[in-house]
Amino acid sequence: MENQEPTPTQLNQRLGSPSQELPSTSSNEQTQKRNRPESPQRKSDDSAQSPKRSRNGSLPPQSFPQEIIFEILLNFPVQSLLRFRCVSKPWKSLIADNFFIKKHLKRAQNDPEFSKKRVLINTSSLQTGSSIKSCSLKSIFEDPNVNTTEIEYPSKKASRYDWIVGSCNGLICIAIREDTVLLLNPTLRVSKRLPDLGFKKRRGCYTVYGFGFDASGDDYKVVRVFCYQSKGFEDGYESIVRVYSMRTNCWRRIQDFPFGVPFSEAGKHVDGTLNWAVLSRQYRDCSCTIVSLDLAQETNKEVTQPCYGNGAGERILGVLDGCLCVLCSYGRLYAEVWVMKEYGKRESWTKLVTIPYTPIPWYEMFLTPLSVSKSGEILLRFEVNMLLYNPEKNMFRIPMFPYDAFSYIDQQEVYEESLVSPTVVNQHR
Repeated sequence: MENQEPTPTQLNQRLGSPSQELPSTSSNEQTQKRNRPESPQRKSDDSAQSPKRSRNGSLPPQSFPQEIIFEILLNFPVQSLLRFRCVSKPWKSLIADNFFIKKHLKRAQNDPEFSKKRVLINTSSLQTGSSIKSCSLKSIFEDPNVNTTEIEYPSKKASRYDWIVGSCNGLICIAIREDTVLLLNPTLRVSKRLPDLGFKKRRGCYTVYGFGFDASGDDYKVVRVFCYQSKGFEDGYESIVRVYSMRTNCWRRIQDFPFGVPFSEAGKHVDGTLNWAVLSRQYRDCSCTIVSLDLAQETNKEVTQPCYGNGAGERILGVLDGCLCVLCSYGRLYAEVWVMKEYGKRESWTKLVTIPYTPIPWYEMFLTPLSVSKSGEILLRFEVNMLLYNPEKNMFRIPMFPYDAFSYIDQQEVYEESLVSPTVVNQHR
């Protein structure tokens, strides 16, 4: 159920308003109190309890209306809010309040300046091994040089390659050797290891993941699709699908993919669904469809695709501004980016941009849309790096990272910083 806006009284209760209603007194009692001389001790106590003004004459923050304090705090980044918890118990209580967490998250998601959005970068290096870093999304668009920050989490090893499953509401899902799955808020530095699946993979099986949020059930879910070859080589692949619920903290088996098997890319989370590009079950049939898993109903359906031009080739799914998008490649000619403005409505497919071919190594492989700036510049992922394309100027540029930060990039994922914890349920009620 959608939360209603809090009233000033409710905000006062959350913030701990210093003003409280006092019991009424008669006019005679009030007159006697005014005429009664006060002791020196009483005067000194009152003086100590009265609000002190700062050097510029302003009153302390408690004198502001509570709804204004609420709005001011919503604009601060998570790191600042974590420090503000030490200001007072009321502030600590407010910052941990589910309504405040939800409002702060929504503001971060709708921020056109990208001030609270970051990019996860899964990197590999012969010298330092693999690691997951993050950088400011805004800096990629605006700064000539981009600084990165190491992401810390339990069981991290440079010698092992860990896979970024996806992000949702500030939470990151990481798969470790396909056996262990973590939910992590890198800003809060809080993580949760999911229970073991209790399921042995068959030989020749590969795993595809998905991570998203079921708003109707206020539940985060992780999906694991085990794809394996059927008995007969000509029969292609089959799948087994299991879903983890944060609310129940357990795995369950659900309906298998009825339309085929997904590619190795993780499912894209849009509007309470996970979406994969899926190949036909039959080995000789290479037709591609988009399959959606409804996280609330846990049922599958096919998503209608846009009307591509002749010669349409590989299709890669992405998410732009919360909308499902498809990048369709036309070989070494150009690529089109299509965006579904209203999820589930075929007529809402809109061609966002046509990207010309450029002779950058690995350019034509795994080109995935990541984000679009206010000016229309589009951030793309390709095999070993990131690429920016300006359609107005028809120009490409590559963001510059520190030379020793990594050798090449394996994965990128955009996420927003939030106060959502992977260990707490009912944070969106």
